[in-house]
Amino acid sequence: MIRVEMLSTGDEVLHGQIVDTNAAWLADMLFQQGLPMTSRTTVGDSLESLIATLQARSHEADVLIVNGGLGPTSDDLSALAAARACGVELEVQQGVAGTDGSLVRQPGTRDGGQQSQAGGNPGQCGTD
Repeated sequence: MIRVEMLSTGDEVLHGQIVDTNAAWLADMLFQQGLPMTSRTTVGDSLESLIATLQARSHEADVLIVNGGLGPTSDDLSALAAARACGVELEVQQGVAGTDGSLVRQPGTRDGGQQSQAGGNPGQCGTD
């Protein structure tokens, strides 16, 4: 059986400030398709915790779904954490900007620095 796990991210989810309806919906949808989740984990907005959790869970799960942390604010760290967990660079996709045409914040910057091309994705990550 395929081991499917989910990692939800965000202090607001971890601290109960919002209900993680995305995780509930996806877990139900996968279950109905015969792919029940074997584990769900929630991690706050800590780059180090995200990296450690991604590394640990990727050695156990066949499929690891990351829910959250991909927005334009400095606390959206999922892509950067995935890149660092794999030991690769975050690759910026040329010409990607916010839906309103604005620039998107560079993940993980304290000053909320803007970057002219947004849409970073982890480079190719190998598996063992």
